[in-house]
Amino acid sequence: LAQGSKCWLASECLPASFVKLPSTSRMAKASKMLVAAAAVAAVCKLQNAFVPAPTGRTVPMSTAAGAAAMLGAAPAYADKIDDAAKKLSEASYPFLKEIDWTSDVYGKLPTQSPAEVMKTIDSMLKLGAAMDPAALKTGVNAHSKAFSSMDGKLVTSLADYTAVNSAIGHMIASAPASKTMDVYNAFAKFNLGSDVGPYMMSKVTQGDAEAAYKAFLEFKDVVKSTQR
Repeated sequence: LAQGSKCWLASECLPASFVKLPSTSRMAKASKMLVAAAAVAAVCKLQNAFVPAPTGRTVPMSTAAGAAAMLGAAPAYADKIDDAAKKLSEASYPFLKEIDWTSDVYGKLPTQSPAEVMKTIDSMLKLGAAMDPAALKTGVNAHSKAFSSMDGKLVTSLADYTAVNSAIGHMIASAPASKTMDVYNAFAKFNLGSDVGPYMMSKVTQGDAEAAYKAFLEFKDVVKSTQR
């Protein structure tokens, strides 16, 4: 779950017209979200060395101290993002629980060369370096706490998932949009094949995936409206 949540990094790039598409088109779109989650999860294996450091990666969630620090850094945005994160989390949690996070598919993706993977990690590191330090620290603590509440299927609690999404929203909002786009574009180059999306979609309930995607689009609009 903590790995998959990083697919939210592509937040401002996703089409708001998704929910108006025919059912088959929505299914195809939603399957791409699953593919993105798989790709990011695989890359996360290479990022672990960066996460614990105070200047680390894009990780999520808020402890009381971290939240207070973030409120001080961006008081105008805190409630707006937190409220949107709560709505997103409640809408997408059923879908999240359906994903098999123990699958070895995450160890087989992405299929890019090591050099391309490293370029993608570099773009994420640069995004992290551009973020507010207090938001980053809160995000690191958030992921750590979310790890501690994971069940046997590697799904964290709804409360920790909500805090993770809230922290990611604040982190993305604190960095230039161009840095977020650099990460999105780096992942867009990954060749995952045509069978991964349909396969992963077949493992979840389509309606839950579409509900999660719709809520995600609403969340990204809130984050984007506050992004500098």
